[in-house]
Amino acid sequence: ADYEDAHHRPLLCLSRTPVPARGRPDRVRETQALRVPRGRAVDWRPGVAPLTGGFAGVMALPEGSGRLVAASMDGVGTKLHVALAAGRVADAAGDLVRHGANDLLVHGARPLAFLDYVAQSRLDPAVVLAAVQGMARACREVGAVLLGGETAEMPDTYLPGVVDVAGCMLGTVDEDRVLDGSAVRPGDVVLGLASQGLHTNGYSLARAVVAASGLGLKDPLPGGAGESLAEALLAPHRWYGPALEEALEAREVHALAHVTGGGMAGNLSRVLPAGCRALLEPSAREPPPLMRWLVEAGAVPPDDARRALNLGIGMLVVCAPGMVERLAPRFERAGERVFRLGSILPGESGAEWAGDRGT
Repeated sequence: ADYEDAHHRPLLCLSRTPVPARGRPDRVRETQALRVPRGRAVDWRPGVAPLTGGFAGVMALPEGSGRLVAASMDGVGTKLHVALAAGRVADAAGDLVRHGANDLLVHGARPLAFLDYVAQSRLDPAVVLAAVQGMARACREVGAVLLGGETAEMPDTYLPGVVDVAGCMLGTVDEDRVLDGSAVRPGDVVLGLASQGLHTNGYSLARAVVAASGLGLKDPLPGGAGESLAEALLAPHRWYGPALEEALEAREVHALAHVTGGGMAGNLSRVLPAGCRALLEPSAREPPPLMRWLVEAGAVPPDDARRALNLGIGMLVVCAPGMVERLAPRFERAGERVFRLGSILPGESGAEWAGDRGT
């Protein structure tokens, strides 16, 4: 860390007590405003050690033997540019938490704790507070604790007026319940759970298309249902835990794939064992209005769209064909829209779209 400009936020108290910046008393005074009163942004929970003012977050692992720790690291990315322009930084920051929780869910792990990093060229107390509050709300949603984080002010690294938010989600899973895709077999079915928008990927492409179109964030989404471009672009990253919990407990799924950068085929390939190749049907899910407009207005080639956008699917579920009639209605009762996207065939490990040579 930059010891003149980085301010550690210990545990849940999130008090950004700055290290004195030599020769810069003005910045010391200004950064005092970044203190977030304990309990206002997040909640304590049993098992969290109250090390107020410490250098690390400390909490107990769930009781029981044979538990493994899972971790996933990511960043919000350029969705934050849209969120800043629309005054919705908290919403975009919360997406990071749900993204990390879904990554853990893919391997059967449940969220436990989250650590964040918020950085700007010059720290804006209102922006930092909004980011922390958004992550805290999302942590409560997924059942995790916001254990700690870091704020950094680096004028030589970041452009003025932007913010970078990244974080690490920690979770646990029983050693004998790690979902690794090894149960996938030829003949299995690939189901898709709908996304609520772009989630946290494809924003460099989306922002370029919006800029070239001449439309503003307050303008209606072409072909939409009356929502603005900002509303469509900032739709929240969906958390799939409630829908998948029962299936994971009952060992009814063979693999999961969180659809992030790389698209459906790229992410499904990451969890398929040797001898199993997924064939996805392009017509199984009609792209939602936002993605249809982005592809058409930006003249985006199909292969690029499939890699950069989730095309309306946020989570892939691989299961035995006999489980489809049980799982699909259950997912729908949990509020999900379910699509039968393809199947698993014998072949080289990977995934491809019907009509393609492969990806």
